[in-house]
Amino acid sequence: MTVGLIRAEGAADVRTLTATGASSRVRRSLTAATAGVLAALGAVLGIAGAYVAMTGAYLDDLDRLGHVPWLHLMITVIGVPLVAWAAGWLLAGREPPEFARTAMT
Repeated sequence: MTVGLIRAEGAADVRTLTATGASSRVRRSLTAATAGVLAALGAVLGIAGAYVAMTGAYLDDLDRLGHVPWLHLMITVIGVPLVAWAAGWLLAGREPPEFARTAMT
């Protein structure tokens, strides 16, 4: 739901930028930054939520949580936003076929 709301709000902003003559580089940067930040927030909140749930599940034996897979967590926290940023950069920036009317969603 959050992604849908952000995309809807972002689409109006991109149409406004296009109408005012913003280059494709500006539109790509906006889309890539939005995707990267959203992915980073999702990764961090997902990891934090998982550890809160595991702490509750293993409350009687917290030693089981002693081994933290730092490498995998860092790959997730850094890699997922980078992939989202790259996808946003590569897939955005084209001139929309029509931007005079508001999209019906």
